[in-house]
Amino acid sequence: MPLLSLENVAVAFGVEVVVRGVTLRIEARDRLAVVGANGAGKTSVLGVIAGSLEPREGGVERARDLRIAHLPQDAPEPVGSTVLDEVLASRSDLLAMHAELTRLEAVMGAQPEELDTVLAQYGELQHAYQDAGGYDVEARAREALGGLGIDHSLQSRDPRWLSGGQKRRVELSKLLLADADLLLIDEPTNHLDLASIEWLEEYMGEVRTTFVLVSHDRRFLDRVCTSVLELGNGLAEEYPGNYTQYVRLRAERRARRQKEFDAQQAHVTHQEEFIRKYKAGQRAKEARGRQKQLDRIERVAPPPRERRPRLRFTTAPVSQILLKTSELEVGRGDSLLLRVRPLSIAPGERIAIVGPNGSGKSTLLHTLAGELRPLMGTVTLGPRTRRRLYRQDLGRDGDEQAIAADGYTTDDQRTVMEDLLVDHPVGTERARTMLGALLFSGDDVHKQVGELSGGERARLLLGRVALEETNLLLLDEPTNHLDIPAQEVLESALVGYGGAVVLVTHDRALIDAVATRTWAVEDGTIREVLGGYTDLLRTRERERGEREREAEEKLASAEGSGSRSGTAASVARPSGSGNVRRLEAEIAAAEAELKLARKRLLDPETFADVETGAEAGRAHDRLTGALADLYERWEAVAG
Repeated sequence: MPLLSLENVAVAFGVEVVVRGVTLRIEARDRLAVVGANGAGKTSVLGVIAGSLEPREGGVERARDLRIAHLPQDAPEPVGSTVLDEVLASRSDLLAMHAELTRLEAVMGAQPEELDTVLAQYGELQHAYQDAGGYDVEARAREALGGLGIDHSLQSRDPRWLSGGQKRRVELSKLLLADADLLLIDEPTNHLDLASIEWLEEYMGEVRTTFVLVSHDRRFLDRVCTSVLELGNGLAEEYPGNYTQYVRLRAERRARRQKEFDAQQAHVTHQEEFIRKYKAGQRAKEARGRQKQLDRIERVAPPPRERRPRLRFTTAPVSQILLKTSELEVGRGDSLLLRVRPLSIAPGERIAIVGPNGSGKSTLLHTLAGELRPLMGTVTLGPRTRRRLYRQDLGRDGDEQAIAADGYTTDDQRTVMEDLLVDHPVGTERARTMLGALLFSGDDVHKQVGELSGGERARLLLGRVALEETNLLLLDEPTNHLDIPAQEVLESALVGYGGAVVLVTHDRALIDAVATRTWAVEDGTIREVLGGYTDLLRTRERERGEREREAEEKLASAEGSGSRSGTAASVARPSGSGNVRRLEAEIAAAEAELKLARKRLLDPETFADVETGAEAGRAHDRLTGALADLYERWEAVAG
């Protein structure tokens, strides 16, 4: 029996049905992606599955006692005093069992005459606690928070003081910790940097829990999903495989349907021509027969035409060098974030800037755009450079350090038409053509900017950039708020652009598709590789292998020297580095033991005997504490 099934479900916004005919079976261990343009009903379908939204038509059948965990769009009010407590509080079942175990322990000490009865209760509850992951829950909570970029120092902070992005990561950590049969995840990679996205990919690839997720991250969908539900043109269609396979199968299906439609149309046209020609002549009887056959034909529907925005950036005349930097240091206020060696940007280059959140990527971009003053050094433009900045805040200007900048701001009180024309008085007719290409049709052009969704606002700003002749585009998270079709349109527009592009983005698919160079922010400096994000990963992997080989060779050489020189070699070796190596060896051994301990906790046979299970839980706790102690000692010696 499936965990959940939908039969001919229709979902509506108010009186408008946005998607109908959703028929779906979710089996155990399914990994389903829901894709489609903004407004296609993806989040609403998740709501129907979760039970928070009633379908307009059709039925939903859930397995008995199905446990569903849903990542909310808005974080609820925190209940924990620290971030770690907030995540642990989401497992109220474990907290209740732990409290009861504590109470039973007190009873055993205070009422020895009830020892046998209480001990039996304690053993049964302890077995349930272990089986639910109680002894492992704090370690898993710390792992989830750390993997998502909430480090040890932040885990002890009051969750009320976190930023919006950090709160989103905490909610995602709760979801990953949930004891659920089905996870419903809406845009899990929002607010995550690349390291956190890759950690989440690995985590999601290993979990056995069934999940349904909505995401605009094409690479993420490729790595974690095994089937795709496409919503579009008011209909739903399921495809096997990951995102790349879905794109290929969709093209094949649509080509096949187009061929079937064309063949049937040709047949119908031929029959209708025959009927018109002979309906009143000697072959009228045959014509009537053909008409009856034609009336009985089940008409093949043409494949739906996907509404996609159209975008093309206009290139201004260029010089050999568009921009160069000298002794550049960038930061906010007096806080230095990044030192930049001399760099230059030439026409045709497309440079991606990647790095952890808070490392200075956007600050560097805004400094190159002239929106922030450098702390030191210079940014020099070429004689014919015409730059334009696209801001991830979608034109909302709130930075007190901003100076005269080559970027756009918006006014929520203007209409869409007025906002497009404010810097480019190209005339109403051309403006309507441009807005139509950006999927603003009819009365949409008279909507106020403040009423637009994030995706609509992003398309409008990209249209304003496209209207102007430029030769250097500086793009800060341009795919934020864009659905996958719009991302692919942007990708094509950047590939065809004749100027230079510098973009900050977490979209690995976009980087690999367009980047000729990648600037990776590492330890307050920039390292450069030719190519895209995959090329950066290959470079890092090669360097990691070289470091490991060098370390092995040095160790082998030191051991050989030690065997020849006796104690003299050990005396010559610095005591600090020796302690570091010894602690690193102990850490590696402890991590290996902890990995085995976790495997024992995940094995149901461990808990066939209550005492064996209890000892496994205690051993895991001891190893976790010992490893934390080793890390502290290593930091003290190595730091």
